[in-house]
Amino acid sequence: MHFSKVPVAKKFFALFLFFFLLGIFAPCNLFGQETKGFVLSNSTSSFLKRAGFETTKAPLSSALFTDFPYNITIDFKSKEQSDWTIFLIVPQEDAFANQRFIIDLLDYFRAAAFSYNVKVVLTAGDRQNIAGNEKMSGSEVFCKSVEGMQNAAALILSFDAKSKPTVIPGSGGKISPYYFCRLLCDSLDQNECPYAISGGIFLSLYKIKLLRNDPMLSSFLTREIPAISMRLLNQHQTDSTQLNSVRDFFSAIDVQKSDEWSQHYIPIRLFSRHYWIEERSIIYSVMFFIAVAMFILADFAFIFRRRTKRLVVIKRRALRSNYLILLTALVVAVSFYFGQGIARLFQSVGVHNPMVLFVIKLAPAFFIISTLYPLELKRHSHLSTYHYEYILSVSAVLNIFIFSLFDISLFYLFAVEYLILALSRAFKSRFSIFIFIAVFITPYLPIVYSILVFSDGQTIYKLIFCGFAQNLVLAFALVPFNLLWLRILARLNIKAKDNKRRTIGYVITSAACFAGLSLFSVIVIYSLTKIFFTKIDPTNIKARVFNSEKIERTSAQVYDTEYYGGKIRRVEISSTQDSERFSIVVNGKNANPVYFSVYNTVSSEKSAEFLLPDNPPKNITVMYTPDSTSDQDIIINAYYLDHESQRPRYFCETLVFEARGEQINMRQAQQ
Repeated sequence: MHFSKVPVAKKFFALFLFFFLLGIFAPCNLFGQETKGFVLSNSTSSFLKRAGFETTKAPLSSALFTDFPYNITIDFKSKEQSDWTIFLIVPQEDAFANQRFIIDLLDYFRAAAFSYNVKVVLTAGDRQNIAGNEKMSGSEVFCKSVEGMQNAAALILSFDAKSKPTVIPGSGGKISPYYFCRLLCDSLDQNECPYAISGGIFLSLYKIKLLRNDPMLSSFLTREIPAISMRLLNQHQTDSTQLNSVRDFFSAIDVQKSDEWSQHYIPIRLFSRHYWIEERSIIYSVMFFIAVAMFILADFAFIFRRRTKRLVVIKRRALRSNYLILLTALVVAVSFYFGQGIARLFQSVGVHNPMVLFVIKLAPAFFIISTLYPLELKRHSHLSTYHYEYILSVSAVLNIFIFSLFDISLFYLFAVEYLILALSRAFKSRFSIFIFIAVFITPYLPIVYSILVFSDGQTIYKLIFCGFAQNLVLAFALVPFNLLWLRILARLNIKAKDNKRRTIGYVITSAACFAGLSLFSVIVIYSLTKIFFTKIDPTNIKARVFNSEKIERTSAQVYDTEYYGGKIRRVEISSTQDSERFSIVVNGKNANPVYFSVYNTVSSEKSAEFLLPDNPPKNITVMYTPDSTSDQDIIINAYYLDHESQRPRYFCETLVFEARGEQINMRQAQQ
């Protein structure tokens, strides 16, 4: 039957069914196109208004463009007057894709009677596909507006977890408060919602920036605003346990406990249950250790007694041998520095696995130490077994205080190392000492696991290819291990009189020890994974950017106009398709190439870049007052998604304009 002959009612019903199905199956896409940018902000604001919530628009930039994305805020005042505000931060992409979750949570806020204010911020620009524009993310812009605000805290929610919710308790060199982290985990436990804690046992690795950075969380923590982040599953992949957990978290917050927001704590997962070691317990443990250490050091009181002259001589020799600790650290640091040069050579021929490169860095140090120590032993043949034991104890105690300065939660790691070394003093055979070497490295393996799982490739590369100071700190951590290895070499030195046999024994023992410890480490890390850790989903990798050979999508013009006797420079950009980002950089010969502009800029040496949010409109105009006393180059970069590529990647089209006096000309695009 021809469509024109179909009754009007049936035509209307068919069109209604089409748009109804379109609304159900494609809420976030329109004919395959992702909703983002200004359209996403408008769509998010619309569904909130339809649900009866009053929203406020907060532009990301001072730019006068109406088509840039913007933050959306919703305020819920406390029933009583309160100075406290808890922020809930959610990227707009996640809020729009999980509308039912957001509306149910906002309805809960509207009906609840909290003792504090709640501000919900749906941020734009926090799902950046290209690195390099973090200053214009919605969370960063919002944090600037509340910087210095007292009595505030934040929970950051994102919906990008793959297998289970993940609590992120640190970023940007900071750690989330213990009170917030414990409260959030308890809420998840109460609702029997399985979850993981990013960072593992040693959260102090966040402080030295060895673990993966969360830009949204960093924006708050680096401004001294207490915050914690949690990655959730998309709403259609889970039940109500996530929503109930978030509700319980907000209902349990007691702002009067802000004095308990310590950043020193250790979460321990043991067979799917979580246990906590808080700051108070750590301090008590430190005090107990100091008391025991003072009792042990009292053993030196006999130095001042004449009837123990022989022991006095031994003790004084031990005191004079303390230089071996520093010498060992220097030798190991130099060995690491040499080893990372070898690792760099392997990297240049195609070896890029960070763990392999790290082993390559450590291996030369192991054999260099095995070669140099026999010389030191021959020079100091009078050193007794007591000297080795004494040096081991001093180096272990020294590490406790050195690394506790980085973070007091590291105390337990090096206290355990001290206990292992103290027990090893009772054993003399090479085999038993080797067993203690294996036991000694075991407490370090959770740190290795945390770096491998919760870090990224670039961070690990910084640990492999670092400066001498960083290698020296790493060497101090391994000094007791090397001193234990010295005891094995000392036993070989005693039993082997011939130099050739001794050298062969050193090489064979070193190779066997290195291979055995490597295999042991792999087995222990695998076992720890099953008991203490859970698999953490990798974060999304930023897309790669390639320079475009042709300028096909972008056009621009730059010209000057007079305004009340002054010069105004206008940069007009047009694109034929939606772009991911526009970048405008002005290079001049003076320190301030841009004298004045209503748009945000970031300046460096003789250069200024305009800060523009991602997902701009197709046509923009940027105006500024230039430095008229010097020549300038205006560089325009436009980034576009490559729709033909199977993997996410972007093309960059670059246009360069030269302002020479009164003349402004376009030159060949930079590649």
